[in-house]
Amino acid sequence: MLKILKRIKAKEWLQAAFGFLFIVAQVWLDLKIPEYMSEITRLTQTPGSAMLDIWKSGGYMLLCALGSFGAAIIVGFLAARIAASFSMRLRSLMFNQVISFYMQEINKFTTSSLITRSTNDITQIQMLITMGLQIVVKAPIMAVWAIAKIVGKGLEWTFATGIAVAVMIAMIAIIMSFVMPRFKKMQILTDNINRVTRENLTGLRVVRAYNAEGYQEDKFETANEELTSTQLFTGRSMAFMMPTMTVILSGLSLSIYWIGAYLINAAEMADKVTLFSNMVVFSSYAMQVVMSFMMLSMMFIMLPRAFVSAKRINEVLDTEPTIRDGKATQGMAGVEGEVEFRNVSFRYPDAADDAIHDISFTARKGETVAFIGATGSGKTTLINLIPRLYDATEGEVLIDGINVKEYSQDALHNKIGYVPQMAFIQGHCYFKRSLR
Repeated sequence: MLKILKRIKAKEWLQAAFGFLFIVAQVWLDLKIPEYMSEITRLTQTPGSAMLDIWKSGGYMLLCALGSFGAAIIVGFLAARIAASFSMRLRSLMFNQVISFYMQEINKFTTSSLITRSTNDITQIQMLITMGLQIVVKAPIMAVWAIAKIVGKGLEWTFATGIAVAVMIAMIAIIMSFVMPRFKKMQILTDNINRVTRENLTGLRVVRAYNAEGYQEDKFETANEELTSTQLFTGRSMAFMMPTMTVILSGLSLSIYWIGAYLINAAEMADKVTLFSNMVVFSSYAMQVVMSFMMLSMMFIMLPRAFVSAKRINEVLDTEPTIRDGKATQGMAGVEGEVEFRNVSFRYPDAADDAIHDISFTARKGETVAFIGATGSGKTTLINLIPRLYDATEGEVLIDGINVKEYSQDALHNKIGYVPQMAFIQGHCYFKRSLR
């Protein structure tokens, strides 16, 4: 995950720094509200208090709430901007990397997986950055600051808050131990359903010709049900978390007021107002502490999938094309429009035998050369060696007397007119390989 975050630009880090300042301001304002609430409580319980002082404290509370609201809007705007620009750049990097791949790399990842990595996986990273800047940064600051505020205000209340936090952490750990493996599996299952869908759509004519609609439906249903069952398991597990946290919050509030009632009842009359005020403040701060851990628990929902997605994106971005670009731009003098195969053999990766073996021929300018053979005899494979969709395992493929491996890709492809078996790009498309 850290590796992919290194691609964030300095401008985005600067925006994140501004966001951090507004998060600190938001936390400070949120934690000031209980102090004014305590002051209002003290004033209402003290005979002879001026109404103007109560209104003044209430006004400060309202200003803190509005200031916190404004800071939250600014933080959300900055987080969304950083995440959107970063994901846009990741998609651009992924696209440029994929169009630099050759068939060997495409077959290694599969088309369906590359589609998922370029869309769903990047979306997971975008969501993590958006929520992370608002939650991961805010929650620890809120928790530490709130704990510092309540230290010394009551050992019994602190003990109750500690138990609530411990129970919440234990519950999150137990749920994550069950859910984490399923989150990792979910991305692979998404690849699988994309693969099955793509196979069915691209091979639609073959499916209908062989009356295989039923077989394809069963195949899709199997992949769909497997993904659905995994999503249901993770969804139900995470759905269990929120009601449990609500029970913990309610139980903590109840315990604080129950302990407070006991302490106030046992205290001297002069200390009752102070204890009551401390109880109100402690209750607010304790809620802030528990809410901070709740916010962190929400991140645990996204982190597993985001980590898996980051790993899958890095795999693509770190893959070097196996076919290296040459430097030649022109063929030999006096040789033009000539294609020659010299003892060419080719074997697909991990295959046991050669797809074509020891092929030699020369096609000169103005000649028409046809390759005739049964399906699977290697006709397409042979043609794919000319534009270097694959490189020959043995022998040489020459155009205008120069080995195709010595040409730059632009120069080589400018010499070739290639009509594939299936045309899937419509209109006029121009590709420029450039990293942003």
